[in-house]
Formats: sequence, C-alpha cells, structure tokens
Amino acid sequence: MRRTLMLPAAVLALAGCSPPAATEAAPAAAGSPAASTAEAFVRSLYQPGAAPGDATGTHESRPVWSARTKALLDKAARLTPDGEVGFFEADPICDCQDGTPVLQSATAVSTGPGRADVAIVQGFAEPGNALHRKTYNLVLEDGQWRIDDQRYESMGDFPYAPMVQRLEAWIAEAESPG
Repeated sequence: MRRTLMLPAAVLALAGCSPPAATEAAPAAAGSPAASTAEAFVRSLYQPGAAPGDATGTHESRPVWSARTKALLDKAARLTPDGEVGFFEADPICDCQDGTPVLQSATAVSTGPGRADVAIVQGFAEPGNALHRKTYNLVLEDGQWRIDDQRYESMGDFPYAPMVQRLEAWIAEAESPG
C-alpha cells in the first residue's frame, strides 16, 4: 500500500515542478475575438490566393481596414480624378505592384483592450527584392481584427511616415484649391 501511495505522490510532486502543459482552448464561436488572433489575421493577408487590394487599397473581397481608415480611403478614392493613380501606388499589404510576397515572420503584441500591433518581416519569392519591415496597428471591430494604420520600419532605401498620416496629408493636398 505504501508503494501505491508513493507513485501518485511522486507524480504530483513532479507535476508541480514542471511548466504547465499547453492546453488547447475550447473552440471559439466564429466572429469572437478568440476565433482569430491578431497575428492570425495578419498572416491570413499573406496566404497564397489572398486577394490583393486594388490601387485604392480597398481589398473589397473582405474587410481589412478599420472604419476610420476605410472612411479615409473612400474619401481619397472620391478625390482621385478618373485615370489617376490616387493615394496607393502599390498594393498596401505587400507594398508591391508585382511579385509574390512571402511573410517571413509576424509577432503580435497587445497594446490595450481591442488593440494590437503585429510586426512583420516580408520578402518576396523572386530573388533580388528587399525585405520590408512594418508594423500593423490593429483594432478589434465587431469581433474582427482590422488594420487601423501601418508603420514602416524599413521599406527599401527610404523612410515612410505612418500610412494614416500620409493618407491625411494626401487628402488635404487633394482638397486644397489650385
């Protein structure tokens, strides 16, 4: 009997010293914040077959922009004369016109309730292209992550201001007379 009690006691003692085992959470309801983490949302933007945005950055195949940013993008689109490029000169997710973007890493950090930053490193499948490093500033809207802004750490050889700052400046210039 003493041996029988010693084995469970030893197992319990060792379990107390071991790091907790990774457990899988119960499946979350679709649309809940737990159903899609901020990092998973950003990773999904780079999946093969993910529809890139058009020149207006609308990504009409699925909502990716926060309400605030979408309103600015819509305003920029209305201010863009027919036949002109507009605010975006390239797809705003891959920062490219051609090429196959390859997400090399994504790291999410919570920045507050319903907010997260996801830092990414993106390359391209084609040789000779520079790495892009940027951070997506995300907000949780209607239970889904959305891009509220993008900040570039490196984008080739030139620095970029945050996307919303550049977008607001573009709109102000487009609205100015003359």
